[in-house]
Amino acid sequence: MNKPIKKAPIRDQIYDIIKKNIIEGKYEPGSRLSITALSKELNVSNSPVREALSMLNRDGIIDIYPNSGPSVIKFSERRLAQIAQAILSMLLGAFEICQQTGRMDQLVELLQKTLKAQIDHLEVDNMQEYVRYSISFESAFITCCDNPYITRQYGQIEDLFYMIVLYNHWHIDRSRNHTVMEHQQILSAIISGDYSTAKDLLSAHYNRFQLNETN
Repeated sequence: MNKPIKKAPIRDQIYDIIKKNIIEGKYEPGSRLSITALSKELNVSNSPVREALSMLNRDGIIDIYPNSGPSVIKFSERRLAQIAQAILSMLLGAFEICQQTGRMDQLVELLQKTLKAQIDHLEVDNMQEYVRYSISFESAFITCCDNPYITRQYGQIEDLFYMIVLYNHWHIDRSRNHTVMEHQQILSAIISGDYSTAKDLLSAHYNRFQLNETN
């Protein structure tokens, strides 16, 4: 007899809802999150909301200050540089593993697929799907290296990366086409076997990655 499916605790459901709203841009970076307002909106008591916010703080998605309460993280120059540096180091490491383990054909196939989807969604101005596939292009390196430890590390900051990319593309139209162009250049270098240039292009892509406004 199958065991009954257990519902997730209320705090986990609230965590998922608030996290989704933050990642998809409903709450912009730096915006305050009122426990009372969230409790009323979600029709729950303050306690599970407070617990969910504590979990989001642990994940680095919100900040909680003693005198001002919780707020969505702000992407200062320092924080942005640290996130970009962490992601780049993982992508370059994953790229190296793909070369060493003979997974370059698999990588090229996945990069081509995600780049096409990225361009398709850009053409119809579907921003959230465009951003999802833009990130998928870069996470293809992680997927293809097939290393669970790198995958786990990347997963810990992937949501922050999505927030950064979505915010950047909502506010800077020119960055959308620029990102596609850089992805095309990276893919072309990999297809031609010029892995050194591909790594340089990937590094340059992250070195220039910054928000229009910093705090």
